[in-house]
Amino acid sequence: MSEPWKSEKHWVSPFNYTLVSGFNFPEKIEIHDVTLRDGEQTPGVVLRSHEKLEIARALDELGVHRIEAGMPVVSAEDAEAVRLIAREGLKARIFAFARLVKEDIDAALKADVSGIVTEGPVGVPKLAQFGWQPDMVLEKAVEYVEYAKAHGLYTVFFGVDGTRADLGFLKKIYSAVVREAHADAVTVVDTFGCSTPEAFRRLVEEVGKTVNAPLEVHCHNDFGLGTACSVMGLAGGASVVHVSVNGIGERAGNAALEEVALSLELLYGRRLGLDYSSLVKVSRIVEKYTGFRVAPNKPIVGGRVFTRESGIAVAGWMKYHLGSEAFLPELVGNRHDVLVGKKSGRHSLEWKLKQLGQEATSEELQLLLEAVKQRSLEKKGPVEDEELLELLRTLRLRASH
Repeated sequence: MSEPWKSEKHWVSPFNYTLVSGFNFPEKIEIHDVTLRDGEQTPGVVLRSHEKLEIARALDELGVHRIEAGMPVVSAEDAEAVRLIAREGLKARIFAFARLVKEDIDAALKADVSGIVTEGPVGVPKLAQFGWQPDMVLEKAVEYVEYAKAHGLYTVFFGVDGTRADLGFLKKIYSAVVREAHADAVTVVDTFGCSTPEAFRRLVEEVGKTVNAPLEVHCHNDFGLGTACSVMGLAGGASVVHVSVNGIGERAGNAALEEVALSLELLYGRRLGLDYSSLVKVSRIVEKYTGFRVAPNKPIVGGRVFTRESGIAVAGWMKYHLGSEAFLPELVGNRHDVLVGKKSGRHSLEWKLKQLGQEATSEELQLLLEAVKQRSLEKKGPVEDEELLELLRTLRLRASH
């Protein structure tokens, strides 16, 4: 009997599979990446056309199913970027983002995309902000979804602020755009990341009971629950999840592609067909072009999530890696490392010196360890590789005199 919770490269909790049931995951789940549109809305981030194209290529190599390439109506630069990506011949389907405005949809058509995600306010606070009445939004949604469909676009209706909407109105507008305007799908949206995962799953299930069309989910991370809500939305029957690389986006960002995808694959056993070994590569490309730095301990792609310093931790990890982590870094294109410093032990030094092509005697290791701890205290941080080699050279020089 296969054991999906473990392999040579991962070992997660078996309770994920033995104690939990009742999820309604669809047979096929697709990733809809919004890095180039929602991600670029991160304050201070500006992406040029050639940078967007390189990110799109990397996402395509990763195996992302759909790429939201931008909002063509924003500027000539944005329109050109979307058009470049749409004409690149990628395997991923290329989408644009649009408001319920004819000009936006026409701009998307000129950009040669195969589909659009078109937004309208549905949440009670958002409607108040716009000064719109629910019937006005419903009328616009039907009119412009129908317009997009008439011009051959795969059209997804995106209800902004959906987790703060009146449930009756939410069901009404989603039903109308599907029944009257023939929307291809609707997106349940936690625009302000203010839903619990449990509530979001139930909301998706409720919408699914009423709407006869595929469901998509789009979650933000204001309470740090973007990944959890996204996964629970899929467990409630949605078949497409909107994500961004490194979780970039407005405020606290979007649900992170790397977190959602790997959680689905390893914790829930859902096969997405992605090349997970490319996750860190894609993360670094996005980090480079956006200038938005990933925290060193960012799950999956952080530069130090597979790094150890404590001597005790390193000693155990050296014996059996999966005794100290849920999955190996090579699974996602990351790498192991050991920092040497105040908390180091002999095992830490042995591992680090071997990586640097050096060997030391037992006596040298003890003296070097003392020197490393002292240097780490003085600088209030780890000892870098070159510093370590310098300390070793100094010890040997003293011993030779």
